[in-house]
Amino acid sequence: MSLQLIDPELLLFSMGPKYPPGSDLISKLVLRNPDVVEMITTTLVGPNAASMYSPRPTREWAGGSKSDIVYVSNVSSTSFPPILIEVQHTITPEFIDRLINYSLSVKKCFKAKPTVIVFGTHATLTEISMDFEPTAFEFARGIPSKYWAEKCYILDKSTIAKATKVTPLPAMMALTYFFSSQKLSPLSSEFQDDPTIQKLYSIAKDQTSTRIPAEKSVAEVLLEVCEQTNKQFKKISNTLEPMPDTLLKKRLRAYASDGLLYTETCKRMCIRESDSLVESMPLPPELSELAKSLINESSSSIDILRAEADLPKTDMEYVQQFKESEEKMDWKKCFEGGKKEGFFSSYSSFASLKTAYYKKTQAVTIK
Repeated sequence: MSLQLIDPELLLFSMGPKYPPGSDLISKLVLRNPDVVEMITTTLVGPNAASMYSPRPTREWAGGSKSDIVYVSNVSSTSFPPILIEVQHTITPEFIDRLINYSLSVKKCFKAKPTVIVFGTHATLTEISMDFEPTAFEFARGIPSKYWAEKCYILDKSTIAKATKVTPLPAMMALTYFFSSQKLSPLSSEFQDDPTIQKLYSIAKDQTSTRIPAEKSVAEVLLEVCEQTNKQFKKISNTLEPMPDTLLKKRLRAYASDGLLYTETCKRMCIRESDSLVESMPLPPELSELAKSLINESSSSIDILRAEADLPKTDMEYVQQFKESEEKMDWKKCFEGGKKEGFFSSYSSFASLKTAYYKKTQAVTIK
């Protein structure tokens, strides 16, 4: 399956720590979006619910309590019950008591028992999870709700743990992951290539840009990009560690080390920039003609890190590159590493490879 490319602007987007996914403000902004309304209603009610529901303003119920979101159908029908949605940090017995009251208030207001959805962003206490019941959805569990709701679905990290192996993520699983992962940026998400995850971050970006004042300077945004890129290079290095010590591993490890060093340097520069005084720096002196000529000869497209070496295409190219990467040639190690990378199929041992290599190099020298 091809990867879903991320819009560069979305890649740079990061929510402030005050408003992560799953926080009250972000949850309400996202859940009111028409595309998200469609995701939820068509999944739970069915395809016939498309364009049938809209979010109602957050209500204050009897006793002064307030629920998060209520979707109500545009037509009165038992086939389209109200949908009550809560995003909750920790699902406890006390929260369930409040949830029952919210649901009964919705029932009284709209003359129908609602379907209830709870997105848990952190823990679900054992006394609740021990009452979980299977549902028609792999990603959700139910709790008994006969007298106060049509159905009550609980979705959290544990209920989607196995289901997240499916790609692309079904809409409700993507929503649950979005709320519970608390990732501030799509770049830090393990599902950054998923189209629904990208859609949710795009919705959050559009909503927060108009409703939440900008709190980050350019340097702070770049610092976040450097931080996340640095983490990716560390993941590459950690993934390579248990692998056989082949020529390809050495090359990848070197590239990852260069990336780590480069992003660490950029992070320090961004930190200095964000901590610097507001007073502007003096203008630099006029460049000499020599300096100008050097700048003209350079290009922003030049790779300032380690040059990319061509991958070996033949057995002898592999031997030559391996030889150049080692202080002392180890033919056995070269043979075993090359075998793992798909080379040396016509050689029975490192001794026969060594003999063939020297015959080849002698022939080239004679010519």
